Amino acid sequence: ATGLPASVDTNETIDGEPTDAPQEHRTTMWELLKEWPILVCCLATITVTGASGSFEPTLPIHMAEEYGSSPTVIGVVFISLVIPSMITGLVAGRFTDDERILNYVAPYGRFAFMIVGSVLAAIAVACVGATRNIAGLVVSLAVVSFLCGIASVPIMSTMGIHVYRMGGNAYAKVYALFNMAYSLGLIIIPTVLPPLMNAVGFAGTLGVVSGLLVFGAIVLAIQPTMMLRKYGRAAFIGENARTFL
Repeated sequence: ATGLPASVDTNETIDGEPTDAPQEHRTTMWELLKEWPILVCCLATITVTGASGSFEPTLPIHMAEEYGSSPTVIGVVFISLVIPSMITGLVAGRFTDDERILNYVAPYGRFAFMIVGSVLAAIAVACVGATRNIAGLVVSLAVVSFLCGIASVPIMSTMGIHVYRMGGNAYAKVYALFNMAYSLGLIIIPTVLPPLMNAVGFAGTLGVVSGLLVFGAIVLAIQPTMMLRKYGRAAFIGENARTFL
């Protein structure tokens, strides 16, 4: 899954003369989805994006009913979901490209940031549901935004690096898959939450969102954990280290 694609010799001719030029294999989107790192990155995109977008259809209703908040106050509270993610992008982007840190967390690599970010974000989302005042909401939402940023920043670079290892001819396709997963996260999860909120309340709804983040983290951990158990951590350290995520 991590090697270069095989080239196929053809018997094509140019101006009647045979040529041995290889025909390059063009990776399809289906082939990309069959690569486990690509597939779980798409899943992580859906869960993290869905968690970030889960507050748009639920929080205004909760604040209006619980605190009698005006649209202006609700809009100000939503700012706490924006600014921390900007800071996270600067910090997490730097560390997820640091080879020393990636080697330290091998074989999890960039997946370590996604896993830890998702689990901590799940805890923070649950705390939002348990908050009983607006000040607590602002703080909790800021923490959620920061942690979701940690989980989401490495996704694109991980997908791009895996495409490079496959031969590097499907960057546009893998970016399209990311956009599709991002759109699904924004559409599906926030759409089903309002009816769910009517049934189980605000705290219960965010509990479901937390569960989705934990599920995503577990799926992300499967392959690197299997690699760790099979080869041991020593196999991923040193000059002849095995390739990891």
